[in-house]
Amino acid sequence: MSTTTNAPVVVVTEEKKRRKGMLWVAGGTALLLGGSTFALWSADADFQGGSVTAGDLNLVALEDTTFWDVSADRADATETVTGTDGSQLGHVIDDADTWRIVPGDKVAAAFSAEATLEGDNLVGQLTLDGFGENSLVNERMDWTYEVYLGGELLAAEAELPTDGETALMYLAAPRAGQDAGLPDADGNLVLQMEETTQEISVVVYGAFDAETPDRDEVTVTDSLSNLTLSLNQVRDTGAQFLPQD
Repeated sequence: MSTTTNAPVVVVTEEKKRRKGMLWVAGGTALLLGGSTFALWSADADFQGGSVTAGDLNLVALEDTTFWDVSADRADATETVTGTDGSQLGHVIDDADTWRIVPGDKVAAAFSAEATLEGDNLVGQLTLDGFGENSLVNERMDWTYEVYLGGELLAAEAELPTDGETALMYLAAPRAGQDAGLPDADGNLVLQMEETTQEISVVVYGAFDAETPDRDEVTVTDSLSNLTLSLNQVRDTGAQFLPQD
């Protein structure tokens, strides 16, 4: 009878052990499957950054072409030609179509515009286009030009080619507000603007040879119309630009 009493006790004990073992294994399996949730070392740093803004290039006409009689022997040549520094005086020609030029006279046509250049590496070429499309038949007329920036003479009076596009000069954007890099202006070929937007004036002169003989060139008409002042970005000219093939 003692053997029958002890047997159930042994069975019950083994079942409890098996249950505990199963629970332990199950818990171990859960830890292995969830191993990716462990935290490892990491670090980060925040940067404020900034913005990159495009510059600007623009040319806006301030007024239509004005014509001036700047003949040196005119007593009424007392007004300053538009956009100039006052060194060139004359009187306004109200209607160029009815004004008649004669040997010894000198006429001026003034073109004024507001030029804008903004950009660290911005160089613009100023050109005057349209002469090749005009009828310039008076062989005793000499054509020249001057360029003024903000009322200051930049290019002294020089011969003006009349057979097509005329490259007048190069301008570089001002350095104000630019934090790095060397200026692209070299003070000679490329001139640096002092402000982002400035008034630029081109004065075209036509001088009728005072020694024109007989009735040479009488009643001929030179057409001076449909001219275009242009400002175009270039990247092959400037102190910091390499020549491009």
